[in-house]
Parts: sequence; structure tokens; C-alpha cells
Amino acid sequence: MSERTKIHRAPQKESFDPAVARSIVERALVAHVAIVVDGQPYSIPIACAPFGEELLLHGSTASRLFKHLSQGHPACVSITHLNALVLARSSFESSMHYESLIALGSARILSEDEKRPALQALTDHLFPQRRAELRTSTEQEIKATSVLAFPLAEISVKVSAGQPDDLESDLDADVWAGILPIKTTYGVAIPADNLKPGLPIPHYIATWVIG
Repeated sequence: MSERTKIHRAPQKESFDPAVARSIVERALVAHVAIVVDGQPYSIPIACAPFGEELLLHGSTASRLFKHLSQGHPACVSITHLNALVLARSSFESSMHYESLIALGSARILSEDEKRPALQALTDHLFPQRRAELRTSTEQEIKATSVLAFPLAEISVKVSAGQPDDLESDLDADVWAGILPIKTTYGVAIPADNLKPGLPIPHYIATWVIG
């Protein structure tokens, strides 16, 4: 934490537990990356994966975002896991359960020795066990792909949980209150239109979970 990442709104929700921060990063498939280009703010969703003490960001070498990040400009990366809706007895007190992390810093360009292992780590994170079935990426494909490492040294972590925080005067209202969990799951796999006949859905896909 730094003065820049200090939480001012609801500071009781701030977490300093490294395990909580690590869990948020390890479960994330997408991070939102915020930058400012010529005075205009942009926030762009990017595929991500943990990489040691950093976060991998994956995109096209032709992307304006990655060109900007590659030049060392500062950015803000955010990850949010939404876990539930909190239904209170008033709209004002209604809220959400969530885990969030923001990181401030500048991305670094990976060395040539790091790039292929980083892309493999990203594939393993997004598509567990699948890389063993896939052909090796060509050098042209590697060059066309941008993957950057973003530091996780300056972060802020916030966790919201608990019961509805209703006013004492609202507790006698004939209004249901409670928590509605939100679960994100994978659906049934849909074969590609040009799939060879008879190829079964890989067994490992059934083991994939979100969050």
C-alpha cells in the first residue's frame, strides 16, 4: 500500500492480507487497464494471468493500449470479483459482496527469453490442460502478440461481505432482506461448425471453474 492506494471510503473493507490479494489475481481472467492518451481516459478489458509477483496482460502488438503501455506510461489495473447482491430494506443500504484489487505502476516489456514462457503461462491460466493438445506457436504468432508484465507492488485490496446494514428504524418493515449469491459457471461446450466428426469434448473442460 502507498498513499496513492490508501482507501478513504469504507476503510474497514481494506485488506492487507497478501493471500487475499493473491487469490484475487489467481482467479482473474480479465483485468481492466486504465490509461490516459492525449488527455482522454480509457479503460480497456484485457486477458490476464499471474506471473510470479506480476500480472501478465495480453493483447495485439497493433493495439493502441499496448503501444502506450510499452512506452512506460503509468497505468491503473483493476480486478473485481462480484460474489453476491445484498438486499437491504432500503435501496440506500442495498449493496454487493465483492473482492477488488487495483494496482498502480508501469508495465514492462518482457525479454525474448520470457515471452514464450509467459504466453504459455497465460494459456495454462485461461485454458488449463489444453496446451498439451495444441501445436506450438510459430515465431510469427509470437511476434504478433503483445504480452506485458504489470507490477503488483503498489496495490489496494478491498473486500465487502457481511449482512445487510439496515437502519434500526427499518428492521420492523415487512420487506425481505438477505443475500443473493452470484455464481458464474461455464455452460455446455458448443462444437465448432467445421469440427471433424466424432471428436468428443475434451474431458478436462468439465473440471474448469470460474472464480
